[in-house]
Amino acid sequence: MKKTVLYCLVGFALLTACSPKTSTSSSSGEAYKEDLKAYRPVYEKPEERHDTLSNQAHASYADVNIEPTNDVTKPLNNVLDEIDDLRSNTRYIDGFTIQVYSGTNREDARLARGKVFSVLPESNPSLKFDEPNFKVKVGKYYSKLEAQKPYAQLKKRFPGALIIPERIYIQ
Repeated sequence: MKKTVLYCLVGFALLTACSPKTSTSSSSGEAYKEDLKAYRPVYEKPEERHDTLSNQAHASYADVNIEPTNDVTKPLNNVLDEIDDLRSNTRYIDGFTIQVYSGTNREDARLARGKVFSVLPESNPSLKFDEPNFKVKVGKYYSKLEAQKPYAQLKKRFPGALIIPERIYIQ
């Protein structure tokens, strides 16, 4: 009995606490308005300048010689040349490929390579023998995101297909 009374009191308290509050408004029923003009910043309108360019309305911009004040072309070119020199000896980059088959049976590898042509006709799948396994790999991608579309197409036909990291030769 005591529990029932306690539950009723708690339920009543929750109902009254969750009831919508009535908003206070003016007695005339008008919406609340407040004037904030005193707190808004005031900006002055800039004066119109009549430069030599505006006076030369018929002159083309090619005739006007303006020197840049903050030109970063030379320092930027120096940095880019240094990066180019550092990367000139790089022959490989880290990328990704899609492996559709890995196994010891050469005939299954050849069949898998043929099936890849039926799924992605523009692809050039490679069949490699890494003792003791034959591997069929498709594509050379610089990021996993780039490999996702062909991977989704190949995954339907090859459930064991994987996107794997691989070094890509730069020509």
